[in-house]
Amino acid sequence: RVLALALVVAVASVTSVGFFADRMRQALLRDAHQLLGADVVLVADQPFAADLRDEVLRRGLAVAEAANFISMTRQGLGGDNRATLTGIRAVSEGFPLRGRLRIAGALNEPDHLTDAVPLPGAAWIDERLAQTLGLKVGDPVVVGELKLTVGAILTLEPDRNASFFNFAPRLMMRMEDLAASGLVTTGSRVRYSLLAAGERETVIAYENWVKPRLERGQRLESLTTARPEVSNTLERSENFVGLTALLAVILIPLF
Repeated sequence: RVLALALVVAVASVTSVGFFADRMRQALLRDAHQLLGADVVLVADQPFAADLRDEVLRRGLAVAEAANFISMTRQGLGGDNRATLTGIRAVSEGFPLRGRLRIAGALNEPDHLTDAVPLPGAAWIDERLAQTLGLKVGDPVVVGELKLTVGAILTLEPDRNASFFNFAPRLMMRMEDLAASGLVTTGSRVRYSLLAAGERETVIAYENWVKPRLERGQRLESLTTARPEVSNTLERSENFVGLTALLAVILIPLF
């Protein structure tokens, strides 16, 4: 009876540790994907063909699009008409697929999480752009040939990293407004992103489908390729959790 009880306790303990380790791995992976904004991102220097987006939808994955580029923005109020170089991001509904944006109603006010993106005809600007151009919520800001209304102060983009596009002050607008700005023409330096997220097996299947179809200027980004510092941290965390589970298995019989 003592041996049977010890066996039950040992199995229950090992199972509990294994379950805890698995849940921790999943939590780490979920948080890491927030830094990418999706489970996988297809990046290109040209707009994507319709079949790539349609395949994401056919497989039941969530999809969003974004376009990043550098351009000048200026006040729309007249006066000194200040202007500055700005990192502009045009996004579709649902962006980002992993993680959430944070916005505030004015400079130096508390921010909050949001599931929305700027409305058509509106723009969200970060604190640096608001201070540089002297803008507040409700003021007009000119992007190329398009005049937008500042709808909020953008305080956090979970997928923002240290790239050329991200050193300048930031402005976020709707993808539908991009054409009217007149900024994207032949030869424009634009980074297009197609984001996908969903069940892990489905995402892997989509990756395997799209890799042989990548053309010039296109690449597939994941935690391993796009954010190696994150994947390295994730790997160390998983190794630590695995070591903890192994020690539990070794120590339980001793007691």
